[in-house]
Amino acid sequence: MTSNEPTITEAAPDDPRILRLVRDLDTDLAARYPDEPCTGGAHIQPGIRFFLAEIDGRPVGCCAIQPFPDGAAELKRMYVAPSARGRGIAARLLAEAEHTAAGLGHPEIRLETAVHQPEAIAVYTRAGYTRIPNYPPYQDKQLSRCYAKQLPLPEATPGTPPPGTRKKEVLP
Repeated sequence: MTSNEPTITEAAPDDPRILRLVRDLDTDLAARYPDEPCTGGAHIQPGIRFFLAEIDGRPVGCCAIQPFPDGAAELKRMYVAPSARGRGIAARLLAEAEHTAAGLGHPEIRLETAVHQPEAIAVYTRAGYTRIPNYPPYQDKQLSRCYAKQLPLPEATPGTPPPGTRKKEVLP
């Protein structure tokens, strides 16, 4: 019996299923951008968390979040296999990445995509991402497009101020 419903789980960066999907992504990007070198694992930092989408045990998509130096999270390596596209898998991966990033206290999630990926841009804009100026290392890349979305702050414990705020002192 098959469910055809994707499951999303965390996976290690060196998980063979993730490595295969990232290679497939790099192949796709090389075809879309033949004059641009494919960076593969470039800009991947410690602290990265990968998410794996599977249907009936078959890997069909992935994405990752990693901490950005200013406290935001960055979405990396978003990919859905062509045979699984159009089924909402990218939106599910994106929602899981956002939920995890917010739970880790990141106030914002950013990403870089490029002009020859209109389907990716559509997924991001439908999910509430807005275009921002290209951030390093993409600031001089004419084909790159950067986006960001504010994330909800984690629920505060009653009686404690939200992160980044202080209780006002009442002077006598």
